[in-house]
Amino acid sequence: MNLVQRLQPYITFSEKWLTKFSLLWCSISLLIGLYAINDFALAIAAPLMTVFMYFAAIVMAKFVLGFQRVNPLIPPKSKFLKYFILLFWAFGVFAFFNFLLTGIFQTTEFENSNYFMVVGSVFPLGVSVGSAKEWNKYLAIG
Repeated sequence: MNLVQRLQPYITFSEKWLTKFSLLWCSISLLIGLYAINDFALAIAAPLMTVFMYFAAIVMAKFVLGFQRVNPLIPPKSKFLKYFILLFWAFGVFAFFNFLLTGIFQTTEFENSNYFMVVGSVFPLGVSVGSAKEWNKYLAIG
């Protein structure tokens, strides 16, 4: 079983559930922020900004990958395009864990920066969702 076949269920899962997960994450973060953070502007702005950035990342990933799909220099069913989409999907997942672990374990002198990093950690998942949507278009071609 090759890499692409092993990743297929995860890509499908990410397209179906990551948006729901991100909205739930931001809703819970908003409630926690209003309760635990002294800066109400940050407690409200961080989850709202994260939701905006999440959906912007979906649109941007779809735009970049869609542009590559119609690029005349790259055949629509090329392996380059397949691995390019997988690279974007994996980058989104990796960046989520990187931001999350940075927010949890890094200590800084700035007040509430850990809260901001943990709340904002879900926005790279938008790249994964956008890539998963393009992945399904890639599979529909062939």
